[in-house]
Amino acid sequence: MKTAFSTVACPDWTLAEVADFAAETGFDGVELRTFGHNDTTMLCEPCLTGQKKVRDLFEDAGVEPAALATSIRYDAPVFPPIAGRIIGDFNKPVRETKNMVEVATSIEAPYVRVFAFELPKGESRKSGLRRIMERIDLALTTARHTGTRLLLENGGSFPLAEDLAEIIERANNPLIAAAYSPAVAYMAGEDPAQGVKLLGRSLASIKLRDRRDGTPVALGSGEIPNEAAVRAAAERGYDGWLTIEWDRIWMPMLESPREVLPKSLATLYAWTGREQTERERRKFAARA
Repeated sequence: MKTAFSTVACPDWTLAEVADFAAETGFDGVELRTFGHNDTTMLCEPCLTGQKKVRDLFEDAGVEPAALATSIRYDAPVFPPIAGRIIGDFNKPVRETKNMVEVATSIEAPYVRVFAFELPKGESRKSGLRRIMERIDLALTTARHTGTRLLLENGGSFPLAEDLAEIIERANNPLIAAAYSPAVAYMAGEDPAQGVKLLGRSLASIKLRDRRDGTPVALGSGEIPNEAAVRAAAERGYDGWLTIEWDRIWMPMLESPREVLPKSLATLYAWTGREQTERERRKFAARA
């Protein structure tokens, strides 16, 4: 298993600061959140920096780009039902996917994170899923021969592991994998350990955030059964990413990631039985 954190934790850091912090703290990689070209929401927006520079920054730090995490979703309704395909822009998320696959490939990120997302009120699951699958199938063609895969994360109308498994099975394409958020699944009534087991080999990323009484807290300090999910993955020989999310981009009043992320990483080490190097232990002790 490989450890990473998402840059939603540090929207005010430069990419150089992100890479250096990851290396110094002992993370194997970083999930790079992106809002696309020309967006200035984050100082560490990977699309605002030359892609060779991004690649070189992480290579020099000895840290991997774990994924390019986008907001792309395939759920937009078609209205009117038939003419909407002509006068609307049915393939917009497909083009967005192609764009992000190109960026991910150029910075050597193995995945582009995407969502199925929300079915409109009153629409049947069968109808909505048909539309979503049509776009996903088209989006998957944009990743062909690139070395980059799509990473479908649970959420919206598809919060459970079984939802991800259904979509991945329907796609029947090796270029799509699952990103599973135990917190999202747990809030929807699922046992995350069972969710991990259900996803099996299609699981490529476990997205870890914790909460207590609705407030984000360091990993292992809250009520989300992340430990059970991680241990279930370890028992099955999981070798994908464990990505810590600290949502400071949406909640800037949260504690500094320089304090929370090392604590959360130490918790992950304890759960997985992975040994910290002496260098990592010294770094963590200095930050504690």
